[in-house]
Amino acid sequence: MPMPITPPDDSLWLYLGADAAGGDDPTLDLSAAARHGDTLFLGSDEGVSLERLARGDDGWSGHQRIALGDILRLDTSGEADIEGLAEDDGWLWVLGSHARTRPKIGKAGDDRIDLTAFAGLKDTRPRCVLARLPLAPDPEAPGLVLPVAAYADRRAGMLRQTKRGNRLAAMMARDVLLKPFTKIASKEGGVDLEGIAVAGNRVAIGMRGPVIQNYAVLLEFEAAFKKSGRMTIPGPLHKRVLDLNGLGIRDLKRDRADLLILAGPTTGLDGPCAVYRWADWLGDPARDDQLVRRHRPERIIELPYGIGDDHPEGLLLLDGAEGARDLVVVCDSPAKDRLDKARRGVRCDRFRLR
Repeated sequence: MPMPITPPDDSLWLYLGADAAGGDDPTLDLSAAARHGDTLFLGSDEGVSLERLARGDDGWSGHQRIALGDILRLDTSGEADIEGLAEDDGWLWVLGSHARTRPKIGKAGDDRIDLTAFAGLKDTRPRCVLARLPLAPDPEAPGLVLPVAAYADRRAGMLRQTKRGNRLAAMMARDVLLKPFTKIASKEGGVDLEGIAVAGNRVAIGMRGPVIQNYAVLLEFEAAFKKSGRMTIPGPLHKRVLDLNGLGIRDLKRDRADLLILAGPTTGLDGPCAVYRWADWLGDPARDDQLVRRHRPERIIELPYGIGDDHPEGLLLLDGAEGARDLVVVCDSPAKDRLDKARRGVRCDRFRLR
C-alpha cells in the first residue's frame, strides 16, 4: 500500500531570469543545489556550468551562469551532467554522473530505430567530474561568493580526467561488486552517481544505480590534495549498503552529523520518492572494505511526484524559524503549475525537519 504523501510546510521560488539564462531554460532540468550564506548554486543535467542565485525577499534570484571550463581544465566536449553539489568549509564540491548514456531516439517523430547507432554508448569522460572549488567574495556583489580557480592559499582542483574517465571511474571498474555495472547504460542498471556530501576530506557519493538486489549503494573515500589543488583518492573505495525499500539515491545533504538521503527510482520512470535520515552518519565511518553492515536509515518524508513530470532530484538545506532546519526539494521536469514563465521561475516544496 502506498504511503501517504507528506504535505509541504511552505514553498520557495527560484528565479533564473529570462534575459540572464541564455538560450536554454535551466528551470526544466535542475538536478543539484548547495548554499553558502546568501548564495545559492544550482546544477543541471545539461551543459558544463553552474547557476548562481542570491537570496531575495520573495525567493532566490539575480541569476548568473558560471562556466566550469573557466575554472577547471576539464573536457567540455559534452555535458557534465552535474548531479551533486555540496558546500563544506568554504569549498564548493561538484559531482558529475560518471554515467554511460545511450543516444536518445524518437524526438524527430520517426518510429524507426537504427539499432547499430542505438547500441552505442556515449563516452563517459565529460561526465567524470569530481571537483572542489574555493569560494571567494564577489567584488561586484557584496555578500555573495563565487567559485574561483584560486583564493588566498586555496586552489581549485579535480580528479584528473583520463582517456577513460578518472580515478573514481577506474576504481569502480575494478571493484568486485561494481565492475559488471560500469559497462551498462545508466537508467538501465548501470553506474549513475547522484548526490555528494562532504565532511573535511571524507566524501560520500550516492548511487542512483545500480540498486543491487534491494539495496542502494553509497560510496565513501578519503580525498587528498596536491599543492596544485589536484585531487587524488589514495585509499580504498568503501561501499555502504542501504535499505531504501528498493529505491536508488538521487541526492545527499549533510545535516550537521546526520545524512539526508533523497531516494527515488533508478530508471527514468515515475515512482515513489522519499527522504531518509541516517542519524549520526558523521560518527559512523566505514570500517571495512568488504565485510559491511546493512544500514536502515529512517524514512522521514514521503514526497509527491508527477506522471511524466515533477521528479524530485535535489535537496537544499535552509535555516528555519527558531533554530529549526528546513529542507527544500528541487524537481527535475517540474509540472506546469510550478513554473512562472515570465520570470523563468520554479516553485519548490519546503519541509520543516522535525
